[in-house]
Amino acid sequence: MENSSNQYYVELFSAASRDKKLDLLNRIKANQDENILQFLVTCLADEHWIVRKTAAEILKSYGDSAVTVLSGALNSYNQDVQHWSLQILGEIGQKGLPAILRAMKSTNDEIRYFACTALGNTRLPQGVTVLLRALGDERWRVRKSASDALVKYGEAVIAPLQQVLKATEDEDISFWAIKTLGKLGPKAQRFLLDALRNGDKRTRYVIAAALGESGDKRVIRVLIESLADPDWTIRKSATMALAEIGENAVEPMLEYLRGPNEDIRDGCLRALVKSGNSGLQKLFDEVIKMDDNHRFLVRKSIVKIGSRVVEPLMRLFKLENPEILAFAASTLGEIGNPRAVPVLITGLSHPDWKVRRSSAYALTEIGERGVDKIAEALKSQNDDVRYWVTRILESIGEPGVPYLIRALKDANREIRYFSARALGSSFDPTVARSLINSLADEVWSVRKAAAESICRLENLPIEDVIRHIASDNEDIRHWTGQIIKDVGKRYLPRIIEAMRKGDAELRLFACQAAGLIDAPELIEPLILALRDDSEWVRTYAAISLGKTGDQRALIPLIRSFSDRNTDVHRSVKQAFDKLGSRVFEELIKCIEGDDNELRSNAAKALAELRESRGIDHIIMLLEDTDENVRAAAAESLGNFPGMKTRAVLQDSLSDQSLKVRIAAIKSFGVMNSEADALTLMNHSSKAKDQRESRTIKRTMAEMAQENPDLFINLFSNEHNSVKSLALEALVGAGVDSLARLTQIAADASDDTIVFWCKKAIKQIKSPKESMFYG
Repeated sequence: MENSSNQYYVELFSAASRDKKLDLLNRIKANQDENILQFLVTCLADEHWIVRKTAAEILKSYGDSAVTVLSGALNSYNQDVQHWSLQILGEIGQKGLPAILRAMKSTNDEIRYFACTALGNTRLPQGVTVLLRALGDERWRVRKSASDALVKYGEAVIAPLQQVLKATEDEDISFWAIKTLGKLGPKAQRFLLDALRNGDKRTRYVIAAALGESGDKRVIRVLIESLADPDWTIRKSATMALAEIGENAVEPMLEYLRGPNEDIRDGCLRALVKSGNSGLQKLFDEVIKMDDNHRFLVRKSIVKIGSRVVEPLMRLFKLENPEILAFAASTLGEIGNPRAVPVLITGLSHPDWKVRRSSAYALTEIGERGVDKIAEALKSQNDDVRYWVTRILESIGEPGVPYLIRALKDANREIRYFSARALGSSFDPTVARSLINSLADEVWSVRKAAAESICRLENLPIEDVIRHIASDNEDIRHWTGQIIKDVGKRYLPRIIEAMRKGDAELRLFACQAAGLIDAPELIEPLILALRDDSEWVRTYAAISLGKTGDQRALIPLIRSFSDRNTDVHRSVKQAFDKLGSRVFEELIKCIEGDDNELRSNAAKALAELRESRGIDHIIMLLEDTDENVRAAAAESLGNFPGMKTRAVLQDSLSDQSLKVRIAAIKSFGVMNSEADALTLMNHSSKAKDQRESRTIKRTMAEMAQENPDLFINLFSNEHNSVKSLALEALVGAGVDSLARLTQIAADASDDTIVFWCKKAIKQIKSPKESMFYG
């Protein structure tokens, strides 16, 4: 009796296949036992996703009883165990909450990341405070996960997020709080827009950045436009400030000199007159004292100075003031000197978000001139640095592509993900090959990013993509199919060209790809492919035509029955199955038509489809004037055994055409009954041609291979001629009939049958050259 204890199933588990593991888990599920919980936790680390998911579902079914063991599982070093444990705890609800809250304090950022996701799934009010705190986590992915989790709470978190914005000085928290509010609908967005108009400088800056609206020209122009203010004290203060800037304010003021406002023109002129040539040190001393608006206004003037100010700007990075560092980074970026790259790379890991962002934009401006040094930062241990570098390389364009391609093989999954995502904006067609390889990445998000980037490529080499439609790798096959479905219509001319003029392999893959694209333009090329030199191209052309369901494919598919390749026949039959009831009607029309090839092929198709409604039409073709049509009809009737078909096939054995007689002989062989064997034996004495005689012998040998008992039973026939022909058929069947002959010879009580069986055995074991195989 089979052991049905859980312990027994556990012992079998480690060596089991995937399907066996699923069976064992289902058996364990039936035997509810809390002692098995720890084992189920280990199953969360199994190599197969479906096994992990099944184990998780079983653990979830234990409810509160599983909380303790799942809490302990959070100490695992396996990310799958951490992920599934936290997901289950989140689904358990209130009882699982303490463990999730403890996980939020973990030093392991993976656990904190999964814990944020779990809290979002619970939507329990106790999770809001810790998620708000996590918006300032040191890891980018944890901050994003916390934001995504808060979004799931809906409008309930709008008020807490607003309170956080008012109280915090942490710009990471401010950024992600605003980012979250931006996803919570009109109520939250009204608050943000009001704060953008009326908030203090810091609040407006962060809101603009979080909503993707940084760089608003209105902020830049405030000082110069104040020269037109009705209050003379404001106009005077603006003029003095611009004058103190000196020559470095020339460019913005020159712009407004061309404007229509007289007061502004006057104020700019006064300031220009008052300005003079000051030294670089005085300039930067003054810049450090300025507010943001003033610094922004003078930046373009500083940029015009060029490389002479690169070193002083780089020295500003020794200061601790984030406002100055952001200004220095932005200015260095506009100057574009690659000497600044190392110091700007350090800015990517600065605690202040403005500094990181300004450094990233600056490196993007430097671009190709510093791409080698920028790419080296991909090796950084800092998540923010790696993220920004991939975005920078993407923005740089083609010069950054080789580095992003190399990063696709990086050991860090986040680098691979960001690189795969960034490459979608490339114009280099060779990028597709690298991204195709990433479709097999072990991480799903990387595979998805690679597929999405391939779809975005402007110069996508679709030929390279379709060559992977039958890849040995399951993931590559899957994502290639998705890509072709998504973008195939954009590349129809090239896919059609590949079907017509590509090498045999490319033509095959193009036909497969055509089956995934819903486009009427592909029907005619697929019909042409049915006459391709390659049998595989013809096979997949038939398959794809069947998928289209287009009635235009019917006649070409019927003509394809002239193809001798059985795979093509099978594919055409499958296509007919998908094309529906119209097929039978079209086949009957072909039989009644004037085209000899279509009449022959229609008979073959009816036979393949086992369409008994067409028997009379096939029989009608036995009277056709064309011997090929009669032969096709005779051969097709073998698939419809019955008195009527045997009678008309008997007549066909007397047909003037050898081809028709041979087709009839083969049909009797297909029907393979004792009566059919006797018919062939009787006809063998009347055969008019040596080939006809050989066909009869070969057909009976094949019948004996399939059913030796049929001919063994004929050993009891009263006519020796029948016995001899039965013997010949069994000997022709060879070793395939030997086992049955040996058994009958040992067990039969009829001496005649035993005699002839032994005679057949002897001849099989001592073969002579076959008359009809020689």
